[in-house]
Amino acid sequence: MGSYDLYDRILGSLITAGIGDAFGAPAEAFSREEIRETFGRITKFEDPSSNIISPDNHVGEITDDSSQLVEMAKAMIKAKGKLTTKNAADALVAWSENWPKYYPRNAGETTRHIIKGLKNGEEPLKLAKEGRIWGRGCTNGAVMRVASAGLVNPGNWDGAVDSAVVMTSPSHGTQHAYSAACAVACAVAEAVTEHADVWSVLRAALYGARRGQEIGLRDTREALGPDVLERTVTAVTAALMAESMEELEITLDKLMGDETFAAQGATAVALAMFAAAEGDSMKAIYSCANFGGDTDTLGCIAGMIAGALNGCNGIPKEIYEQFCQSNPQLNYEELAEGLYKTACAQ
Repeated sequence: MGSYDLYDRILGSLITAGIGDAFGAPAEAFSREEIRETFGRITKFEDPSSNIISPDNHVGEITDDSSQLVEMAKAMIKAKGKLTTKNAADALVAWSENWPKYYPRNAGETTRHIIKGLKNGEEPLKLAKEGRIWGRGCTNGAVMRVASAGLVNPGNWDGAVDSAVVMTSPSHGTQHAYSAACAVACAVAEAVTEHADVWSVLRAALYGARRGQEIGLRDTREALGPDVLERTVTAVTAALMAESMEELEITLDKLMGDETFAAQGATAVALAMFAAAEGDSMKAIYSCANFGGDTDTLGCIAGMIAGALNGCNGIPKEIYEQFCQSNPQLNYEELAEGLYKTACAQ
């Protein structure tokens, strides 16, 4: 086992999130049966051309998920770890302008609504709390871009919560989104530490889910739906009981397979896959890609957590190289260096 390297953990989180995103992209919105009919079982980068959501993506290419993660990480570095709601709102607008291939095509209903309002000069916190349409503010958009909230706060769960809340505040003003974003941010903040293990990461996630919900219920619009904490405990319990990753996929499909586009379901399923894989980066990503529903977001979330725990060593060399070739526009090394310096300065 090599010596602890915070930079490698940060880089591993960013790249593994991207790989999880790219693995899941071809199957996004497919059912488990449709995935089997089209691809068999996904264990490599597949051709996304059969998917109407992203038919012109290249094999191994990222989507809106990790591209938003990248823009939010850039904003975190620029703010020297002291992100504000305005910084986060500006990052969303920057994403819409810097990634025209994915916006508005792949933007979720909440994010598309928010970016339009931000460009019209509306006040972010007020805009984010608008409801009266089922699901608005409860989608998984805030969760998939939250990695840097944990990466710049290694071992500091409360710091990760604070950063995740700020990232979420201009777009997803509900207790569910706050809870989900804080759960994942705390999981990443723990995973990136030297002595982290699967159980310490899961404990951190549950802490974040509780704190995020408390803050959300105090400061945002209370939305309909099950709690993130409840869904996560259910999903992780299923992971403990399952004898294989495939068995877990079937069980979770019955329990919450139609919830992966929501903050609660995406967070719970991704954490359960991470737990059942015992933290193994690729095992978790494979199951996310084959689960159905919002497969790219599941892979992105599970990837950012597992990557923070394993670093770049968790990624097979051939997958790493193919991913980099498919995404030449990304400079994860420079991004990781900025986040590393920000973390060390906290």
